[in-house]
Amino acid sequence: MERLIESALIYGSMVQIDQPHLVERYNQALNAFGLASTKRNAFSVDAMGFSPEIAQDLKNDQYLDPLGINRRFIIVSPDQADMPVVNISFSSTPDLMRAFYVENSEAIRNLTLKDVVYGEIEDASYRVDHLDDVLSIKRVKFKLHTHNGLMEKSKRLTGLIETFEANGDAWQDDELLGEIVDLARACGDIRFNQIAPQHTQFDARSFWTMHFNGIYVFHDDDDKVMVICDPKQLQANEARRPQDRFIAMTDHEAVLDYLVETGRVEPLNLEWFGKSGIMDIRFGIFCRMQMSLQNAKLDPSVITDVEVDNWVHKNLSRLKRSKSFRQLQELHRSVLNGNQPDTESFDAEMRLMSVRANPDHEDWLLVNRFLTEFVPYDFLTRFIVNKQAFYRDYETFSDTHREYAVRLITAVYFPDKQELWSALFEEWRLSDA
Repeated sequence: MERLIESALIYGSMVQIDQPHLVERYNQALNAFGLASTKRNAFSVDAMGFSPEIAQDLKNDQYLDPLGINRRFIIVSPDQADMPVVNISFSSTPDLMRAFYVENSEAIRNLTLKDVVYGEIEDASYRVDHLDDVLSIKRVKFKLHTHNGLMEKSKRLTGLIETFEANGDAWQDDELLGEIVDLARACGDIRFNQIAPQHTQFDARSFWTMHFNGIYVFHDDDDKVMVICDPKQLQANEARRPQDRFIAMTDHEAVLDYLVETGRVEPLNLEWFGKSGIMDIRFGIFCRMQMSLQNAKLDPSVITDVEVDNWVHKNLSRLKRSKSFRQLQELHRSVLNGNQPDTESFDAEMRLMSVRANPDHEDWLLVNRFLTEFVPYDFLTRFIVNKQAFYRDYETFSDTHREYAVRLITAVYFPDKQELWSALFEEWRLSDA
């Protein structure tokens, strides 16, 4: 973990909270959640107010997500809007938080000038005991509070102004006018400065959740739900929820058919596979990891491309027994020759390792995350779109593999994140051909 922190592969982009009044406001929110105040004078927070330093002090990484549902948040600065969200239980949480910031940017900016905004993303469930608790989530509401009541006062002021404007004799009501003046002193002129967030409800459609050993929930146009999960979860829940559809994560044929039939993945796109660099990335990672497994003294981060080629030639017979290698070799040959590969020779698992999400489908971000589940050796792509899987895998790596992963990610991804993101997931669309 220390290597990840030092290399900014975790907790890398955060807002520094080091002004006394902001620390005080953060403590006010902590206390409202029943948590102890921090004695720190400075700490960092993500978009939802999670702080690794505070988590360390509380000895609780889930202090803002105690039950893994209805995620809590603390906003002390509008700068948090540009930060990532870490330690998620649902893949939809960062998108919901981002949407909340976008839709209420003016109100958040005005509120955080004088107060702290805190609360939770509330849905239909209070805890997760059964799959029903997850599948019932279709819409969420941001339940908001402010310590000094600034937001609540602005709502009260809005109501009083509406009463004043609707009642022609209201100007004679000294009590009403007095309360309006008092509230205006605290809130300012709310006719021109938005204080209370207006957009607090958002749809929560397709998502991944860590619950039940990690499941993917896809909502389709026919209002039916597809749950892709491990076989044990399928057996436990399929009979209980006949209204929904289930596929075992290990049933690669059914998984692929579903993604293709619903238009969530592109057909095999050789232009993308060749020009994006994904083929070279995967081939390099796969071979270097195999080389270091064969010889523990090898450091994969310093193995050159020439050494990789020499090793492949010497070990070709053994490598051809690997599905992953055969797939990469076939795709590489097809890209070089400009020919469509014989996908009939690919089983469903291999095809899932060869495609990407349809960039025009609304679930494309989640689908790209999902597809990395079938390419376990590609830690770079998993880091970019499926960090929970990357961190889980990282714990199983040897020290040399950890160092290799950190060096490759910082060298390939960090120099221009947007450029690599576009190359891997957005450019070279089939529709542009």
